[in-house]
Amino acid sequence: MLKSSRQILVVEDDPVIADMLKELLTGAGYQVEWAPDVITALSSLERRAIDLITLDVELGTYSGSGLLALLKTDPHTRTIPVIVVSSSEVEPEIRRLAENVLSKPFSIGPLLQMVGNALERRPASIEPWRESVPDDTLELEGAREILD
Repeated sequence: MLKSSRQILVVEDDPVIADMLKELLTGAGYQVEWAPDVITALSSLERRAIDLITLDVELGTYSGSGLLALLKTDPHTRTIPVIVVSSSEVEPEIRRLAENVLSKPFSIGPLLQMVGNALERRPASIEPWRESVPDDTLELEGAREILD
């Protein structure tokens, strides 16, 4: 398969599932980075352009749903498609913010189809996100409070 320049960030705290996702996506030709938690995910977004995120909503210390809310309120990250991959019940708000929701355990075909469809609709990212002067709008502050 041709090597894609599309960068996918896998946000998953279970290393076994993360390895499986990385292997599947790398095998499909994507460049993949793993973030085991919200802090690492935010750091990855600052360092490199990310074209798509797979996100588990139950990440331990900080919630994946809080990260999703934060991403969708920030102008630098709101257009990044997020596919929620979770074994827990996904709330309607998460479904509204996410590009797609995939329940664990999942089949390879639907995952790769969701990723491919989301990337077709979005132009490739050119620059990494770097936080500028903090935005003190109520919307962004509300999303940041979800992380706490």
